Amino acid sequence: MYREQLDNVIDRADAQQLRQALRLLLRPHAEPVFGAAKAIEHEVAALNALKALGYVDQASDEFDLVEKLRITKSKARSLLYQAALRAESSPADVDAALRMALQSTRPLRDGSMYLIEVPDPLTMDRLRKRVRDFGYLSDGTFSGSIAKIPEGALIRLVEDLISDENRTEIKKRLIEAGMADMTVAGAIKAALGKIGKKILDDVGEQAGKAVGEEIGKMLSAGWDAMQSTICK
Repeated sequence: MYREQLDNVIDRADAQQLRQALRLLLRPHAEPVFGAAKAIEHEVAALNALKALGYVDQASDEFDLVEKLRITKSKARSLLYQAALRAESSPADVDAALRMALQSTRPLRDGSMYLIEVPDPLTMDRLRKRVRDFGYLSDGTFSGSIAKIPEGALIRLVEDLISDENRTEIKKRLIEAGMADMTVAGAIKAALGKIGKKILDDVGEQAGKAVGEEIGKMLSAGWDAMQSTICK
């Protein structure tokens, strides 16, 4: 079945996709010389070639690879991690990946903790590092693709990922609204608190969707997303 699906993808691919896939597939043989690359280099090259052909989605998670490549979940996560390590990423790219992780998930609240799913293993490690840098415990609170972090760490993370422009705007608007004593972190906490009250009777996915959408709005729109919530 896997071979038939792959044959169909190759048959449908255009010339540009085929050239790119072949280029990616052969690249390890030229770095540094033919036959010197380790097996993992060829596996990552094959994964990138499959993405170029459209057989594997660019944003695939481990479950997609399990289904598409017929490999174990642990092998899939390892392959995703190795591929991510080899991809060029700037600090801005890292922040963008963390924003996407917060915006695309539906955080669930567990007491004073938030459960956040982060499918990409390298982004998970970067989230772990960021939480540790904030002074919060990360050991024992992360398992697989689920991050379990304190509310304070989530607030710090959201604040850290808001753009400098939006952060400055939030501070300015807080002063104009007569809340000069409230910090950006305080405004985020207040916004999440108000959302928490609105969804008090909701549980599971519905509540997680509301929190995730609120975080996404704060990251992208800053004060425009907060004002209707915290100024009431």
